Amino acid sequence: MTLTKAQIEQLYTFTQKHFVDWYDVQIELVDHLANGIEQQWQKSPEVPFNDALNIEFKKFGIMGFSDVIEQKTNALNTHYRKLVWNYFIGYFKLPKILLTTFFIWIYYSILTFMNIEFWVILTSCIGLTIVPFVFMYRQKKRITAVKKVTGKKWLVDAVVMQLGGIMYFFNIGMYVAIFTDPSKTTMSNTTLLIAAIIIVLLALVLYVSIFVVAPQLRAHVAKQHTVYKIS
Repeated sequence: MTLTKAQIEQLYTFTQKHFVDWYDVQIELVDHLANGIEQQWQKSPEVPFNDALNIEFKKFGIMGFSDVIEQKTNALNTHYRKLVWNYFIGYFKLPKILLTTFFIWIYYSILTFMNIEFWVILTSCIGLTIVPFVFMYRQKKRITAVKKVTGKKWLVDAVVMQLGGIMYFFNIGMYVAIFTDPSKTTMSNTTLLIAAIIIVLLALVLYVSIFVVAPQLRAHVAKQHTVYKIS
């Protein structure tokens, strides 16, 4: 015995009623529930659909689907960060390391040849703080628009919106802005070099996260689920 289309739709409704908002998670759960129910029917064909469903749901424990959602979220966040790291370290290999070194040298030169190094660093830190939140705002609007048109929300979009959790790391820029003393405008060349390296590398992480990994991850999901292409 196999499930009918109507019963499959019931499974989707069931997951929604149990607080699974993300369609990509719903797909996995429905597939899992359907397989479990069909295995039950192989042994006991007389078991009603709802009874078989409740048996399968109880296997998820007292927390229901919440543990699955947490595990899936953590897995996607970890995968996102690994992708960022893999692309990031690529900028320290030939030929990209030349480009990385060039940007550090340019930024360092700006700091050393200008007498407003504090304000340059401060502006850079604030920029590194603001850009991720602008990206987050735009992605949130996109998720809302997709939900309005298709009725679906995707966990992958939520993970992309937060850059796999990386975006909160850029709050460091705000702390620098708050705790740096503007009266200490004179900095040693070593200090300026360290600042140039850190800021350029943070900007590189931000670039990779937003413009490389985010589109790649969404393209991968689109290949897996054709309905995602529509959204």
